[in-house]
Amino acid sequence: MKKTVLSLLTLVALLFTACDKIEEDQYIIYSGASGEWVDGNGVSDHTQRALIEKYTGVRCLNCPTAEDAINAAVAQYGGKLLAVAIHDSSTFTRPYPNNPDLRTATGNTWSKFFGVFDAGQYPVALVNRTPGASGWDLFNPISGINSYVDPIVNSEATIAIEVSATEAEGLISTTVNLEFLENVGDNLNLTLFIIEDNINATQLMPDSEKNESYIHNHLFREVITDVWGTQIDCTGAKGEKKMTTIDYQVANSEWIIANCHIVAFVSNRDTRQIVNVAECDIN
Repeated sequence: MKKTVLSLLTLVALLFTACDKIEEDQYIIYSGASGEWVDGNGVSDHTQRALIEKYTGVRCLNCPTAEDAINAAVAQYGGKLLAVAIHDSSTFTRPYPNNPDLRTATGNTWSKFFGVFDAGQYPVALVNRTPGASGWDLFNPISGINSYVDPIVNSEATIAIEVSATEAEGLISTTVNLEFLENVGDNLNLTLFIIEDNINATQLMPDSEKNESYIHNHLFREVITDVWGTQIDCTGAKGEKKMTTIDYQVANSEWIIANCHIVAFVSNRDTRQIVNVAECDIN
């Protein structure tokens, strides 16, 4: 009997010990913001857009060159290409002394999921989270951006998306309107996140010099919805119109709201691939 009791106690102890060590990328991360979906007003702009997510770092000497290429592409596509710069927890992203820390837990989660962190090669980019022949279609954005963007922005949109945002006393209220232009089904999520421009942080340059006056733009700050989005309450039938409003209390007083923007995208819940994306200022 004593041996049985001891065995049970040992088993319980082992279970608790096993549960005590959970790897970071196994955490279920939730930011808490989701809204109620109601009938929408429709969307007049049916533009198909693409989102380029650049994984970058202040200690990555080739990242400024990639940033220049992305900025040129954004200007070239005239609103059809949106950009975000994401800093994970790799060795390339460690902040220099007396500099802001641009890393985020969400950026790290995405980096690990899409295989960026494990590959360890920066800069690297992903357009609309498109899968490749094996894994994700990651590439070095220093060149060749057009070949990833053109097939997306030259296609007809299946979902039109419109986003607007206002802020009062640190509370950002974001309204998203969707119009289904084709039958796309109901397996969809909406993701909202904040980006900020005009952030001064020391950056390693291609000549191996440190630029203490470097300005970082479209920097990922925080996701508003769940990391992988909030479920869209819809049938996904052609002609359906849905809208929601999501509130978010700004988490960091150092953010300058006048320099911030909201990015909203609709994605497939299973594949993670982005269907369409929009961006707005915060008024």
